[in-house]
Amino acid sequence: MGSTEKDCQQAAEWAEHDMTVKPASATALRGEAGGRPSIDPKASTGQHSPVRQVRLPAEVNDQLAALAHTEHCSPSDIIRAALAEYIAAHTAG
Repeated sequence: MGSTEKDCQQAAEWAEHDMTVKPASATALRGEAGGRPSIDPKASTGQHSPVRQVRLPAEVNDQLAALAHTEHCSPSDIIRAALAEYIAAHTAG
């Protein structure tokens, strides 16, 4: 076993047996839940966030990537914020 593989094995062992998670952690999933934490702060542990897919013209995709880089966030963060603004502006109430 190479040193990199050995390091990975040791890290996996640590994560499986020795790693501790703070009891009040809102992002760590425990037990059968597994996976990423939900982006919805109201979601219960293990509840997955709904996923939507959208196709973009190459120019819009490039602009989105550039803006995300400039803003130090992900393209998904920008899309969620833009969609929330759009819905708020187009919803009666």
